Amino acid sequence: MDNQRRKFWIYSALIITCSLGIMMRADVLLLQSQYYSHIAIFLIFAFIAEFFLIRYPVNQHYASNGLWMSVSTPMVCAAFTLYGWGAGVWMDASITLFAGLINVWHRQTRARWAILNTSQSILCAAAAGLTYQWMAPHLGLRLDGVSYAALTLAFILYFAVNTLLVGGIMAILEGLPFRWLLSQMARTVFYQMVAMFPLTLLLTLATSVYGIAGLISVLIPFFALRQALLIYAKQNAFYHQTVRSLGLIMQRAHPYTGGHLQRVAQWGRMTAEQLGLPAHHAERVYDAALLHDLGKIVIDERILNKPSKLNDYEWSQIKLHPELGADILREIPFLEEIVPWIAHHHERLDGQGYPKGLKGDDIPIEARIIAVVDAFDAMVGGETPSQQRQYRRPKSESEALEELERHAGTQFDPAVVEVFSKIASRSLPGAKKDPLEAVS
Repeated sequence: MDNQRRKFWIYSALIITCSLGIMMRADVLLLQSQYYSHIAIFLIFAFIAEFFLIRYPVNQHYASNGLWMSVSTPMVCAAFTLYGWGAGVWMDASITLFAGLINVWHRQTRARWAILNTSQSILCAAAAGLTYQWMAPHLGLRLDGVSYAALTLAFILYFAVNTLLVGGIMAILEGLPFRWLLSQMARTVFYQMVAMFPLTLLLTLATSVYGIAGLISVLIPFFALRQALLIYAKQNAFYHQTVRSLGLIMQRAHPYTGGHLQRVAQWGRMTAEQLGLPAHHAERVYDAALLHDLGKIVIDERILNKPSKLNDYEWSQIKLHPELGADILREIPFLEEIVPWIAHHHERLDGQGYPKGLKGDDIPIEARIIAVVDAFDAMVGGETPSQQRQYRRPKSESEALEELERHAGTQFDPAVVEVFSKIASRSLPGAKKDPLEAVS
């Protein structure tokens, strides 16, 4: 903890020192500016915009952390484009510090965080503003390729510097790998940039042509963006709540499946990540694995709980559960992506699986992942004694891995088995665990 604290204070001191040096230079430029009234009006609207924040979690398993996005960012970019990089730096610093002090007043944060956030904002605005000035050494946005290219690069650089700084402080405080954090933030930052750049361009052009009247005319869609992003955030939260609720229904209907589903979901996400699937896609695999046995809630309990070997009719009923689960989810629009993964998680590479008898690559890779991790957990006794058949002895983890490897290429995807075996082997008794490997 002492080492972590020392790193934090060293990092903070470097950021604050650099930002102070930049502010001293920006102060001189601002005093030389002849656009005080325009900058003041920009600043007023930027203050308002700073309070319309939207929070994006970096990851659902790190819900206490995240990116706070302010729609004041396009105004900062417009300010350094129209009035010089010094104006952009002072605007970003002023609104960030003001918002931070308000939060300190309401005891929602500490003063050191307000100062550190302000310092990081100064570095972002300076990097972007200086880049624009270097490429287009004039005030305003001219209707030429150079000006547009300069604004585009400056805009990208603003977010890049911000992401690196936020990732650095989170890596220090949470003890998480820096590269992993960047990969987790990349998708959210990309969507922010895609949403904000047209607005930044429109805001800059309107103000260049029509002055403050142009600024005000753009503010309506400016704040409409905030509402759209808020709706998106709520939809994302609703998605996760729906998945959790469906998982709860399964656990209430079959309490013995709770641990099995959680383990399969965790194994599935880890395997998907190691196979190179994007982070957000791996999270969807987690959700699909959590719900892969949803169809069993409509199957006769006497069949599910039968301790002896199933007869042909009973087995035919069990084989219905993938499609039954898919049918339940098919009517939920935002879960349609995971429906095929659930419907086909009992298919085999050789075409001998069910319900459709798909072969090879016709089976979604996500379904092939769920098939492997589900089979492993079932073989090692992931089901409780009340669910286990008397004729089937639970296997050890090493035996289960050997069974997966034996059927790789016929029942299971060899690439998935190879990756999962490396992951599962780390949990075997006596296995040497590399602390960095677990989070790589």
